[in-house]
Amino acid sequence: MLNDVYITDIKKTKRGYNAIFSQNGFEVSVDDVIVEQYNIEIGSCLSRREFVCIKQQSANQKREDKCFTLLSYRMHSEKELRDKLLKYFDSYTADCAVERMRELGYLDDEKFAFSKRDYLINVKKHSLKDTAMRLSALGVDKNTIDNVILNFDTGSESDVIKELIYKKYMSRLSRPEKVIASLVRKGFPLGEVKKAVYGILENIQEE
Repeated sequence: MLNDVYITDIKKTKRGYNAIFSQNGFEVSVDDVIVEQYNIEIGSCLSRREFVCIKQQSANQKREDKCFTLLSYRMHSEKELRDKLLKYFDSYTADCAVERMRELGYLDDEKFAFSKRDYLINVKKHSLKDTAMRLSALGVDKNTIDNVILNFDTGSESDVIKELIYKKYMSRLSRPEKVIASLVRKGFPLGEVKKAVYGILENIQEE
């Protein structure tokens, strides 16, 4: 029939896919699973309807493979993953991929926000304010951000301030106002910064 697709060639691509060619030229690249599922080989004949299904199945597989690759490195917010997928796929495909990852449980903005918060504060030594701004830039909604920030022990932020002073500002404590201004610009609350700076200065004087 005119709409049938006759397989004229199959070539292995650099990425391990199988490039399928028909009487009309290149059709689609698919993985080995699809090749076996549809018994695709040179000389075989498939209906156009079957080929539409093959192309859709291949597209779904490729977008999921890209998602799994990105998520294997670290957690992502939904917006962050979608933005990265848009470098490879159209908007509709990216949206479908994000929805699929959410259904599978690989995307959870709240878990992501808690994890990112702990990393930014405990490892990178960012302030709560700066952390909230960074989470917002990553597409986390305001309610989720408020929740993860409110659930953080503010006493721990005081510890972060002190740690920063001991690691980076000890040589500059002769000008405490400069140290205070620098830490406040990083988003730390003025009251906590002053308390930490003058507390450390007092300890130094007592020693």
